[in-house]
Amino acid sequence: MSKITKLSFIISMIGLLLGNVAMGQIAQIPGVQPVGPSNVSGLVEIIRHIVRWVYIIFFILAVLFILFAAFTYLTAGGDSEKVGKAKNQIIYAAVAIAIALLSVGFEVIVRNFLETGQ
Repeated sequence: MSKITKLSFIISMIGLLLGNVAMGQIAQIPGVQPVGPSNVSGLVEIIRHIVRWVYIIFFILAVLFILFAAFTYLTAGGDSEKVGKAKNQIIYAAVAIAIALLSVGFEVIVRNFLETGQ
């Protein structure tokens, strides 16, 4: 590499780093209130509400899938293709229940991770 290329590369990298430092400065503007959670507990509450909704939605979907799979199984009439389809639907419902349970566990992990630093 030529000296000009190396020098321009170094100057560019310094410029990029200085931009990050400048953006990291916090300026208080009078009359402007911050938006969103101001501390970790606010963020944890938002995550908790999202997880609760995901939990409820996944359980409702899982129950609907199980009911639909039961209907498919009962109306199969010995057709192995429909019985296999019903078994797959029950597996998908079990996966939905597992995801719902994991979402609650994920919320606990994130909460413990964020609240440890306080």
